[in-house]
Amino acid sequence: MKLVVILIISIIVLGVFGSQKTFAHQPTFPVQTPEDILQFCEFFHYEYELFGLDRLVDLHPQYPNLRACVILYNHIAWSSTHQARDIVLIAEIEKYLGDSSFLKERHITKFTTMPAWIIQDVERWTDGKYKDSLYAFGIRALIENNIISPKIIDNTIQRVCIEGLCAKETDYVTYSHTSKYGNTITEKFEIKKIDQFGITINSKIISEDGIKNHQFLLDENSRIPIEQKCCRTEKFLYKASIEIGDFIDQKYRAYGSTIYPVGNLLRQAIILEDSDKTKMIIIDKGTGLLLYEKYEKTEITTNWEKSSILKTNFFEKSEGVNYEGLKIPKWWKTSAMWFTDGLTSEDEYINALQYMIEKRILIV
Repeated sequence: MKLVVILIISIIVLGVFGSQKTFAHQPTFPVQTPEDILQFCEFFHYEYELFGLDRLVDLHPQYPNLRACVILYNHIAWSSTHQARDIVLIAEIEKYLGDSSFLKERHITKFTTMPAWIIQDVERWTDGKYKDSLYAFGIRALIENNIISPKIIDNTIQRVCIEGLCAKETDYVTYSHTSKYGNTITEKFEIKKIDQFGITINSKIISEDGIKNHQFLLDENSRIPIEQKCCRTEKFLYKASIEIGDFIDQKYRAYGSTIYPVGNLLRQAIILEDSDKTKMIIIDKGTGLLLYEKYEKTEITTNWEKSSILKTNFFEKSEGVNYEGLKIPKWWKTSAMWFTDGLTSEDEYINALQYMIEKRILIV
């Protein structure tokens, strides 16, 4: 059981804490102490109650051992209102963690050489104690810290624009829609197919009401069908090459430009607003992708009044990294075992991993 709880920390990323209630979002606070582990499990508890354990794990494939939080969820102190509740749960975490230095070794700081915990993970994976998802997590950590450097594909190069729409199959974008009451839902659009019939879009909406999947064709103006919209967002893709002073949809006027951050990138973007200045949108200049929108009008009913981009591969992606399409050949365990047994060097193992990822033989 100690190992199960320790594995909680192998699924956590660094970031800045966000206080609003979210559904199917990523925790963005640092995890450096047992107190932080408790916060991590509290972050996901609402989704756990809403979707159940198996569905919760499916929603967050980058956190393969999220199920370890169930140890705390099932503890008698979890639902307690006693003032010592947190102290009891933190003590439970510390009980299983033992030496807290192990916590600090796993993903708390950046590293420049392969850390011992990754080698231990490889050993446990080759011994059958770890699933592929945990092994993949360690490889992603190596990629994030540039120990492995697979090619970054620029998705904007050689992008074909048809009548101003610059989209291609497998493009996706995920948005966070926030209401004036602070509630948030996520919506993912993925371009499934482009053919003579048009652009086929898969849509997934995750909210407190559950998960809704839709598939539809964008119309001639690239709008989302009204009956399949979750929010007030009209589009996620506009025609590219918009210049300051231009009007689009006879509704928005481009009045300025900005540099907008998307992940680690800084994108040139155009700022537009409608005639009564109640809505502002920011569009990527090169692709026409919606990056941000905000509504200023006050209404009595609940409206999703702000939308911002969470994640997309419109601009770039790392070769061989795909959270939803894990692929690790069974025979690769033999190669990994040679490394843990000392039959191949660390450099040889790293070079082999990088080759496998770039050739998409191994996808993590």
